[in-house]
Amino acid sequence: MLVLLNISLALPGSAQSWKRVRKTGDELFFQGKYAEAAAQYEEAFKKKPKQKELAFKAGDIYFNIKDYRKAAEMLQHVKDEPAKYPMTSLKYARSLKQDGRYDDARREFQAYLDKYSGNDRAIVEEIVRVEIEGCQLAKELPSRVNRDAEILYPGRGVNTEAHEFAPIPFSNDVLYFSSTTGGKARILRAARQGREWGKAGAPEAFPVIPNDHYCNGTLSADGNRFFFTICRGEETWGPLTTRCEIYLIKRQGGVWSQPIRLPEYINMARVTTTQPSLATIDGQEFLFFASNREGGRGGMDIWFVTRDLAADDVDFSFPVNLGPSINTAGDEITPFYDAGSGILYFASNGHPSIGGFDVFKSKGIETIWSAPENIGLPFNSPADDFYYVLNNDGNAGFFSSNRVFGGAKNNTRDEDIFEFTIGGRKLMVKGTAYDKDSGTPLDNISVSLYQILPGGVENLLLVRDFNQGAYSFEILPGRMFKVEVKSEGYQASAYEFTSNDPSTTTYGRPIYLDKIVMKPAEPPLNPKTPDKKPGELLPGPETYTARGIGPDDNLEYTSSAPRLSGTYYKVQLAAVQKYDPNNNNVRKVKNLAQRVDTEYIAEQNLTRIMLADFLNRDDAFRVMAQVHKRGFPNAFVVRYEEGSRWGKER
Repeated sequence: MLVLLNISLALPGSAQSWKRVRKTGDELFFQGKYAEAAAQYEEAFKKKPKQKELAFKAGDIYFNIKDYRKAAEMLQHVKDEPAKYPMTSLKYARSLKQDGRYDDARREFQAYLDKYSGNDRAIVEEIVRVEIEGCQLAKELPSRVNRDAEILYPGRGVNTEAHEFAPIPFSNDVLYFSSTTGGKARILRAARQGREWGKAGAPEAFPVIPNDHYCNGTLSADGNRFFFTICRGEETWGPLTTRCEIYLIKRQGGVWSQPIRLPEYINMARVTTTQPSLATIDGQEFLFFASNREGGRGGMDIWFVTRDLAADDVDFSFPVNLGPSINTAGDEITPFYDAGSGILYFASNGHPSIGGFDVFKSKGIETIWSAPENIGLPFNSPADDFYYVLNNDGNAGFFSSNRVFGGAKNNTRDEDIFEFTIGGRKLMVKGTAYDKDSGTPLDNISVSLYQILPGGVENLLLVRDFNQGAYSFEILPGRMFKVEVKSEGYQASAYEFTSNDPSTTTYGRPIYLDKIVMKPAEPPLNPKTPDKKPGELLPGPETYTARGIGPDDNLEYTSSAPRLSGTYYKVQLAAVQKYDPNNNNVRKVKNLAQRVDTEYIAEQNLTRIMLADFLNRDDAFRVMAQVHKRGFPNAFVVRYEEGSRWGKER
């Protein structure tokens, strides 16, 4: 008997229409699955590039979930349409900045300001000025890095795929912190077990708060009073968007009391009051907190209240704003006051930062404060850094960040807790460069140190010359680096490593350089080849080595493509140190030409990437214009005569 089965097969993503993919994105968005929704909008945009609304939706979500690279990739398609997508070019510039691409970000910030003509230009100009100052600061801070500080990643006993924040070091081996694992923000406790942190769990005897978020705690000096925030449980957790209020619980024997809400003049209606931090100063207890209440300078500000230690637990003074030295038109959050040094640590995106939120410090009390100082590297990063807190000894502490960290954390979408020590191990990369044939150390080497960012982006940190072949640099832990060595007459060589081995303080290895064997430059072929039509293949090998003819283009190169007769043109996309034929940007433009060629320049260890070949000059310039819009804004046209490169065509 023949049985017919009615089987419904779901179409794979590549076969679905862009409308169907967009609809899936809408459904995911309304379910609160924002990352998945953004990926669907991105996929729909790739299927239908004319629907720029899809790029905007994807980029806006990526920006909000702090996937800076993806945000920039999507927002670049709509950044030049301010009437339809207002503020998008500013978000694009901020995405570049928080991805560590400071030169590009600075250029985009300036372009945004140059075009802005709104009535609030003075305010916008101040905001953009601070952002540009932050980009400049990012170029200066590496020379002032705190080499005595070591950043550590507590691991999966503490950190998860959710958000971990607000660390409270109870002792050297016990840590309380907040986490959104399970969908609600709550306070957890972890204990150190040897070198590792054990798996965190709910604190014993803590009151049950079943439906709301509860987080951001601070413990009194005697250990008997604990202030924390309870936030509206029906809202999706957002550290600055979920409405929170400060509560107090008291230790009574071995258990904690039920939460006591602080008075109305602290927890004002319809505003957020959060991130409490206690300090005892001259017999008074100061409670610092962040709030967007009226009377501030804009966004979240830092405030304080005080009480005599002998007074009632909630009998605080009326809140006082810390004033214009600390608070700005942006957001100031996560205060921590170190009473021993008289220094307030806080996070801000309104002072010049190298990322979004950076940690700053200021000395003072009440409303008298010194000018805030960015505490610099390695505590701050292109990402968001906040919740800086010291232990009782002042030589170690914790902070929260959504930064990428070596192989332990590979994206910026969630905040994790990081531990630091001051005066800890110093890490070095050391090695010696040798002639590969003779094995003798090389004199006069130039060594470049790069940090490799997510996605393989190489950020040049410094370049130094060494005379005896041996090189050494001091480095920071938990990062991926590339060391490149050059010497005149030799091919450059490089290697990569990650500084995340807790058992060593020295990285690096010997490196051996090959001598450059200079082939005689081939003279230009006779420009007159009457037996050949323009664009026909010339006799000779499929690849060849030659030297450019133009006065500004006379480097020797090895081409992956054969020579053609007559005059023809190529579009040069870029010159890179490491060519990946599967690079996403290259794949976007390869269909604009017959081939993608390469030209390797040995003396610079660079590979030119070319779209080839065009027999018509106008065709080449038309393709160049399209390439500019698809990720290669600096592409240009190169002219060739009988296979010889004559340089940039103007």
